[in-house]
Amino acid sequence: MTEIKRGYVDGKDLQLAYIDFGGSGEDIVLLHGLMSRATSWYETAIWLRKNYHVVGFDQRGHGRSEKPELNYSRDIMIEDIAIAMNELGIHNSIVIGHSMGGSIAWGLAALYPHLVKALIVEDKSAQAPPMEALGEWEKFFESWPVSFSCLKEASLFFGNLHPTYADHFIELLEEKELGYYPIFKFQHLLKILGLSFGKSKWDELKQIKCPTLIIKGGSSQFQREHAEKMSKMIEKCQFIEIPNAGHVVHDDQLELYKVAVNNFLMEL
Repeated sequence: MTEIKRGYVDGKDLQLAYIDFGGSGEDIVLLHGLMSRATSWYETAIWLRKNYHVVGFDQRGHGRSEKPELNYSRDIMIEDIAIAMNELGIHNSIVIGHSMGGSIAWGLAALYPHLVKALIVEDKSAQAPPMEALGEWEKFFESWPVSFSCLKEASLFFGNLHPTYADHFIELLEEKELGYYPIFKFQHLLKILGLSFGKSKWDELKQIKCPTLIIKGGSSQFQREHAEKMSKMIEKCQFIEIPNAGHVVHDDQLELYKVAVNNFLMEL
């Protein structure tokens, strides 16, 4: 059985946690979405490592990476990953990003082209939500219990939001004396959102020169017209919509996700 290794590497001004899922061959870098962490890619990483060397990062404010009170701009988060990839000797790699991680991934491809050989963006629009949407996130965070008494309670809470969220969000909790708590701070996530909402990134897409795949969940809030517009703005881009998948496509429809990703990678 391939050993999964954990470690820390320098980011812009802090230490980022990373997981080396193993495998050999070309490098694949996995970038998670808001609230998530590298381990949420586990099932995806296990099948990818059959043909590739797979590494996932916990981005700042997430997982086991450091969580400063300030400095949560997207530019800094992109630079974090660029520095970390250089430190680990990962260049000319395939980068897969989900949601917030998708935005970081295409930022890497645009600003650090030597680091990204190919790009996969999962369910993330270049059209930023309006600032008013930040209030909806605040309400969502306020709906969480102060702590969960047990993992079963947490599983039921998240499963009621979406069936596959039960497993996904369990990865985001840690046990302390009074119960299970998220391994992030809500105020840090709101800073990330506040610095990104209202700031669309359409022009940045024109800088991407590597082969790109945009994946949309068929029932996600990512608008198809945005996905199609993105695919037209990127020079070498494919777009696929996976039916019966919500926002976390790689959880909702893993087998269809595998087919889409493998077909894209085989064409490189």
